[in-house]
Amino acid sequence: MKTGKKKFETMVLLLGASRIASRQIVSRSLCTSVRRTEELKTPIQKLGWEYLMKQKSLGRPISPHLQIYAPQWTWYVSGLHRITGCVMGGALLVGGVGFAVLPLDFTTFIDFIRGLNLPTAVTALFKWIIAFPIIFHSVNGVRFLGFDLAKGTDLATVYKGAYFVIGFSVLLATLVVIRAQCNKGCDKKKKIASA
Repeated sequence: MKTGKKKFETMVLLLGASRIASRQIVSRSLCTSVRRTEELKTPIQKLGWEYLMKQKSLGRPISPHLQIYAPQWTWYVSGLHRITGCVMGGALLVGGVGFAVLPLDFTTFIDFIRGLNLPTAVTALFKWIIAFPIIFHSVNGVRFLGFDLAKGTDLATVYKGAYFVIGFSVLLATLVVIRAQCNKGCDKKKKIASA
């Protein structure tokens, strides 16, 4: 019996020792791997790291940040292009899934909106909010295609193009809304005349 108990105690001691040894091996390998990565830094990496630490000690941001740049018109146009693209994609996704899942179709939805008898200014505003992103994203997309062909990439032309795209998009969206409102008025006159 004593030999069985001794064997058991020996196994427990060996198991405990192996756990401690494995922890030490893992911790040593982690320490040595950190040392190795520091030793493997190239002179350029060391110079870059020293520069970043110097900037940090001076209280400067380590990476470029929007707060250290003066806003530029091109930022706004580029950002608006991305936002309008995301809004249109999101509206298409929500609308598509919504009309696929809900028990109504697009025509029924439009008839429901018309049945609310919203003021003309409200419906015109909603139409403009729908028309502007589509027009702006399309026209600005053509402008960006020109950039891909290296056309109009000098700073003066970029600014002129940005002003043109914004102005043209606002004008065209407004004309679309006016045309829609005129068509709505013509439709009412036709209904009155036929009645």
